[in-house]
Amino acid sequence: MSATPHVPHWRVLLWPHLRRLLSIQPLWALVFATFFKALEVANPLPGAPPLSFVHYLAANLMGAAATLTMAAPLWYVLARHHWHRSEAARQRHERDGVYALLPRPLMAALALTVYLLSAPLSYGLWTLYLNATGAWPGHRTQQASLLIGMIFHGFSMLVIFLVDVIRVKAMVLQLRAERTQRLHAQAQLQRLQAQLHPHMLFNTLANLHALIDTQPAAAQDMLAHLIDYLRATLNASQASEVTLQQEMAQARDYLALMQVRMGARLQVDMDVDPALHAERLPPMLVQPLIENAIKHGLDPLPQGGTLRVRAHRDEAMLVIEVRDSGSDWGPSDTPTPDAAHASPGFGLHCIAERLTTAYGTAASLRLSRNGDHTLATLRLPLQAAAPLHPA
Repeated sequence: MSATPHVPHWRVLLWPHLRRLLSIQPLWALVFATFFKALEVANPLPGAPPLSFVHYLAANLMGAAATLTMAAPLWYVLARHHWHRSEAARQRHERDGVYALLPRPLMAALALTVYLLSAPLSYGLWTLYLNATGAWPGHRTQQASLLIGMIFHGFSMLVIFLVDVIRVKAMVLQLRAERTQRLHAQAQLQRLQAQLHPHMLFNTLANLHALIDTQPAAAQDMLAHLIDYLRATLNASQASEVTLQQEMAQARDYLALMQVRMGARLQVDMDVDPALHAERLPPMLVQPLIENAIKHGLDPLPQGGTLRVRAHRDEAMLVIEVRDSGSDWGPSDTPTPDAAHASPGFGLHCIAERLTTAYGTAASLRLSRNGDHTLATLRLPLQAAAPLHPA
């Protein structure tokens, strides 16, 4: 027997939607006040003094208050009931938004009920307001038609409802697109890890096999780095973001394994600003840059070379640089912010897509050739300036 689903609190199921409608009501009041005032100017009532724009504005605000006062508790009671009782209702809400939670016949009945209750209330408040302010003489106020008031009230409700349905639909589509981007970025990360790990792992195990008999101390050191690297990789694969300190620790373990394999052919220089250790970023951004630098830049050279990794702050940006003194594996022209078009492999294309998902256009990956060095530069907004999108 399945567990009873948790019914969201009113702050979750009601307040966000009520707040959205309340935030737009002043604008709607201005729009309808202008519209009704224009109607009065075009078709003035014989013998009746014209009403000011402020009076029409007050009327629309009272109508909105009456409608939301009636709609909010009725909607919440029905929404809680259907959320608790119906799996289909919860799926509709998740897929299509708040207006899909209730079945359409019930939603139509709710709208009609709210209209029949709020229109007379709005009309009563309106006539009381006219009497209290003396905007119309008493006998004119009594002649104000309930039917006309209900027509105008219904017209306002219909317009606001239809526009809000479109607005909610657009919000749902945007959330779907963002969710799809996050899932795609996660799939890209998993594919990248599946691509990187077997190649590195087989080489490491082969080196371990060769070192066990001849250099047991070096083999033990290599095995310790391998364990730390695999543990960090596993943790990163289950997280949407890591700290810069964690990312660099994983990079150090990877470089330590590469140094055992390449020996003196690989010289490493890492310079990370300690003040940036707590900054958060998507996982597995630095290692693919290091692997490309070694695989395409340093390893092909008999003498190897130097790999420099630097992380520093540039105003509101976190800048991570991976520079190698090996052969040219980057673009020969000026740097481009679109690393997907300038990269030699899948790893850099994956990084570019994940940066776009996490930061939009605020982050960049650039590759450049400066003299005898190839430089890969990551620029990310600092956490305080631009936090990551939620996963």
